[in-house]
Amino acid sequence: MPGNNSSIAQSAPDGRRAARTDVSARARLRVAGMNPFDVDLFDLSATGFRFFSYSPPAVDTHLWVNLPGLQLLEAVVRRVDKTNCGCEFVSPLHPSVTQHMQSKLRK
Repeated sequence: MPGNNSSIAQSAPDGRRAARTDVSARARLRVAGMNPFDVDLFDLSATGFRFFSYSPPAVDTHLWVNLPGLQLLEAVVRRVDKTNCGCEFVSPLHPSVTQHMQSKLRK
């Protein structure tokens, strides 16, 4: 079940399960039955990410994201607010991977 690996995700000061970092990066998303498409990431944590899209997928949609330098990661859309979409990784990122990606993609 998504987000249940609490030993990996570190709590954030604002009460979230993991600390967020503002990032600026392009990522490729794939939704089953659709062609892959590029999106702009603007937020990344060990448990998920947010991206901008004029046509975001619906809440509860399973998708796969290709973050720069990583293999495809499965995620679930948890929140859509107009053109901003929040997703939760099915398996949280390892802390060292999270730190590396946040450092690499930080604004």
